[in-house]
Amino acid sequence: MEQTDEPHRPRGRFFGVKEEKGLVTGTALDCTRGNRLDGTNSIRIGGRWGIAGLALIVLGLCGCTYNPLLGKWKIERRTKETYVSYVDPLSSNIKKQTGNDTIEFARDSLTISGGPRSFTEDGIHYQITELEGSAGTEIKVYQPRKDDPNNYDIDLLRVAPDGKSAHLETPSETAELKRIED
Repeated sequence: MEQTDEPHRPRGRFFGVKEEKGLVTGTALDCTRGNRLDGTNSIRIGGRWGIAGLALIVLGLCGCTYNPLLGKWKIERRTKETYVSYVDPLSSNIKKQTGNDTIEFARDSLTISGGPRSFTEDGIHYQITELEGSAGTEIKVYQPRKDDPNNYDIDLLRVAPDGKSAHLETPSETAELKRIED
């Protein structure tokens, strides 16, 4: 290999590379990100915070949102029962006269039980909104209508910050729920 007085020039995708007394500086927009003499441009993520940040980004990109509503809930108190002409399946199956007092929310379904006739509905979707401060989480439960699958019935739940109680509002029912610990 032949020796020259000229310093080593890095190879890579750099624009306007300057050399001064053996030091290499790049003038590209990303020149501060770990430029190495072998021409590669690397970003180093290290330590616990870097790995934790990367994990949060990955979870956010895959759409994995924590849903505090999932699990079994007991109807502790009904505060409103009103007659309406159309009642969605959740509302009609938690009425006091049905005897049902337990709701289990799963990832894509809900099961109402506790009385003589239990009921399961599939195709459930959730919209989760974190409330400001320490007000808890608001969750909208979307239930597809049997007669029109492109239209949804929406019921609203507010889960307390501790995740042990919730307030349910439907067009015909209002109820207070308590989580059943398994």
